[in-house]
Amino acid sequence: MSALALLAALPGASQGQKPKPNYQRDLITQEEIRERAPAARDAFQVVQQLRPHFLHERTTGTMAEGSPRQPVQVYIDGVQSATRTAALRDIRAELVIEIKYLNPSDATSRYGTGHMNGAILVATGK
Repeated sequence: MSALALLAALPGASQGQKPKPNYQRDLITQEEIRERAPAARDAFQVVQQLRPHFLHERTTGTMAEGSPRQPVQVYIDGVQSATRTAALRDIRAELVIEIKYLNPSDATSRYGTGHMNGAILVATGK
C-alpha cells in the first residue's frame, strides 16, 4: 500500500480534521486564550479556567500546626506584584501574550527565596 493510501485510510484524514493542539502544562499562550477561554475577562479567569494548578498554595508546615499559607508569587512584565494573584484580576485577558508557571525550584533559582509555590510570569502587550 502506498504512503498516500495509508494517509487516506487514517481516521479523520479524509474529513480534513485538524490534529488537536498540544498545549503545554506550564504555559498559556495568546492563541490558547483566544481558542479555549474567549469569554475570560482577566488573567485570573484565564488561569482559573485553563491551568488552575498554577494557583494552588501549599503550607510551610503541617496543617495541624496552623502554618501560614505561602502564596504563589506573580511577576507582570518582569516586575513582582505586591498583591500576588490579585494582580491577575487587573490584567485584561486580551492584553496577555503569555502566562508561564515556574515550579518552586526554578522560581527560587531565578528570583531567590520566598517562592515555595513557584511563580506565575505574565507577559502583556503593554
